[in-house]
Amino acid sequence: MARIITYLIFAGFTGMMLYVGITQFVQQRRSMANATPIDATIVRSEVITSTSSDTDSRLLRSNSTTSHRPEVRFRYVLAGQTYESDRMYPTIIVQGYASAENAAAELAAYPVNARVRAWVDPSHPDQAFLVAEHSKMPLGFILIGLLLPPLAWITGKYV
Repeated sequence: MARIITYLIFAGFTGMMLYVGITQFVQQRRSMANATPIDATIVRSEVITSTSSDTDSRLLRSNSTTSHRPEVRFRYVLAGQTYESDRMYPTIIVQGYASAENAAAELAAYPVNARVRAWVDPSHPDQAFLVAEHSKMPLGFILIGLLLPPLAWITGKYV
């Protein structure tokens, strides 16, 4: 029974990782293929820091982790309609950083009130992005999704 539960858990994570990775890979390629440059104004630019809970109750021990992610929001007008977006890259997958400095470096070109070039697929006007480069994050999700079934098999042998 424990083996079946293990396989089901891994299958769920495999499906989720593959679904997100593949859909974002396709969406990113579509957005880049149809990208049109537009002028935008940065309305928010900051590093968001989050720390996970410490689950190690031993004194002077901690297994919490801190991550930093750049958060930017910009406003633009397309066909007379005003939109806002928070995408750095043409994918919804956001990259986190181990240091606030690295996350801040990602935002250096996007201070609040700066006029910048953004990109938008006119068929999805609410999904503009700032960096016209393919993110590797969708491929990372796909790779993890492909590695989970062999890991489930190995884990299942020892449960």
